[in-house]
Amino acid sequence: MFPPMDANEALERLLRVSEDIRAAVVFERGGTLRVLGSTPLDDDAQQLATLGAAMLRHADGLRDSAEVRQLEAVTPGGAVYLVRDGDRAVVAIAAPGALVGLVQHDLRTVLGSLSRPRRTARAHASS
Repeated sequence: MFPPMDANEALERLLRVSEDIRAAVVFERGGTLRVLGSTPLDDDAQQLATLGAAMLRHADGLRDSAEVRQLEAVTPGGAVYLVRDGDRAVVAIAAPGALVGLVQHDLRTVLGSLSRPRRTARAHASS
């Protein structure tokens, strides 16, 4: 197990170990869409994060219960993979013929390796 790291470090490691991943973005959904780390340039990163968020919105709209945790969209030129953990997600563009299970495992590893924001403890006074 690796120590927690920031999103850019996690994505750099992803590109080193995965020959199939061409680009990836870690983003966070909430009130606004926020890119936490990316391998492409800023404009491309925002577009890829927006695509990932739209994929999640659409997939969630197709379900009545549990939220979608992973997606795959295959095209003749490659595939788009997405893995979500709560409000955070990572979306990646992969080469044609990439092994689905391996790519999804690598993306889950990226999310699992990220540093989590510290939560501040709140003191409750009682009288």
